[in-house]
Amino acid sequence: MSSIPLITIIGVPNTGKSTLFNRIIGKRKALIHSQPGMTRDIFRQKFKINEHWFYLQDSGGFFPNKDIITKEINNKIFKAAKNSQLIIFLFDGKRELLGYEKDLFLEIKKLHKIIIPVLNKVDKLDSYIPPSSYFALKNDYIHISAEHNLGVEVILDRISQALHANNRPVSDLSHATRISIIGKPNVGKSSLINKILNDEMVIVSPLPGTTRDSVDMEVKRNQQTFVLVDNAGIRKLQKIKEDTESAAVIRAEKEMRNSDVIIFVIDISKRVDQNDMLIAQKVVRAAKPVIIAGNKADLLVDNAGSNKFLALTQARFNSLYFAPIVAVSAQNGKNIFQILDLAANINDKLNKKIKISALNETVKRILRERKLTTRDKSIFNPKYISIESYRPFFIKFHCKSSLRLGEADELYLKRRLAQELDFSGIPVFFKIVASR
Repeated sequence: MSSIPLITIIGVPNTGKSTLFNRIIGKRKALIHSQPGMTRDIFRQKFKINEHWFYLQDSGGFFPNKDIITKEINNKIFKAAKNSQLIIFLFDGKRELLGYEKDLFLEIKKLHKIIIPVLNKVDKLDSYIPPSSYFALKNDYIHISAEHNLGVEVILDRISQALHANNRPVSDLSHATRISIIGKPNVGKSSLINKILNDEMVIVSPLPGTTRDSVDMEVKRNQQTFVLVDNAGIRKLQKIKEDTESAAVIRAEKEMRNSDVIIFVIDISKRVDQNDMLIAQKVVRAAKPVIIAGNKADLLVDNAGSNKFLALTQARFNSLYFAPIVAVSAQNGKNIFQILDLAANINDKLNKKIKISALNETVKRILRERKLTTRDKSIFNPKYISIESYRPFFIKFHCKSSLRLGEADELYLKRRLAQELDFSGIPVFFKIVASR
């Protein structure tokens, strides 16, 4: 258990929790939207006050309903509160206290945690008078406007005074492998992460579109540090009715570009469909290393069935020829840590430098075995080869002309180089330049 104090922002929907969260950590991470219920997962980020480290959590808005997803959110709010050293309870200072909001505050108070009650959306601090209903709770409120950054420093001072934090070193995540979990709705992305974490930090629900924000989680295994990012299920934008979900899908695409490795989750118990193919195209465009996780392997009858589905999947995802496919089960834990180990191996390979002389010899040997031609049917005969970049992995061919290889020959050479370099999961890109 970390000795860095944990702080959770709690409140009913639309009180500005995500805005305050973003203001305190100093960067826009949680989605902000006027529609209630946008934050469904628990965010956790580290931040500093006067060189002292804290964790800050943004929780979902509490609803007095009893439907499946609301119940999940409410349970997670109470779990987050129980695990916290301090709670920022946020109210909307522009309106009266709500009945169920008062009940929630009193329930949270029974946990005997340090609570900082805050009235948000106060645009004029010097002349503000709270609505009379708030006096019933007999709180010493801090008045703020998270949107305009008014009064937030008072919260930070109160946190520092209340927790007497020790100045402790924080985990250095600059070298952590950042893994983005991608897939269509309901393939089990959140369940897979939950199994890895053995925790319930992420909501698992049978309803599509549950995970709307990208959620970062730090994981350590075999002295390796990973940051797992659970993303919204990707569907064609024209099929998405809520603009809030559209924003989350766009963010998921951006998150793919910021990751070190993408884990593309599919439902291996079903046929690959058009939505899977759409996501595969987006994954290819991200130009990142990829592992395909065939989830729900527990629904297949035997290993033979699993192998059959893996072969069919490999054939469908021709553009992801370089990506290993692993049959996993979020239900029973089958191979879930294998995908983490594969991600770590991929990152290690990209961190190691390849000898240019060895690369040149490898390419020459492949070209001796099979003649390859350019788009104008000329023999492909590079003078020498260099490495343009490692992330993404670009090989530069210095040739007489800048004509590209024929499509089939280019794919053949990429496949062979991936095999020779033991680059499973890593896409290889070519750059051909004319040189004298």
